[in-house]
Amino acid sequence: MSRTSQLDKFAILLSGICLVHCLVAPLALTLIPIFSLTTFVEDVVFHRLMLWVVVPTSIVALFIGCKKHRLWSIALSGVFGIGILFAVAFLGHDHISVGAEKVATSIGGLLLALSHYLNYKACQSITCESSNCTQEHHH
Repeated sequence: MSRTSQLDKFAILLSGICLVHCLVAPLALTLIPIFSLTTFVEDVVFHRLMLWVVVPTSIVALFIGCKKHRLWSIALSGVFGIGILFAVAFLGHDHISVGAEKVATSIGGLLLALSHYLNYKACQSITCESSNCTQEHHH
């Protein structure tokens, strides 16, 4: 399996973790009001720490993949998803409601995961252009 495929799969996993976190955090806040301030602080820290892993992984995977398949719209959609995640992590807590923050984070994460899925599929569909080769290869 190529490095790009591994990075895309890892990035999809990270997006899934983010989505689960965004869906579970409001439930935890409702069920455990004593920890609401602690949970809020951990939520802010969680989003920012995830970006330290998500951003480099996504940039490397998307741009290596796009160099192979030349579908730069995939990278652009991934960068847009990263932008949403970044804006929410650093600006959302102060400027939008908790509900809107969860929705925006979920949209950014899903867009990024979709970009990685499309990147993975595009890389898998590349065929060998060698005149000595008649088989389809998955790079």
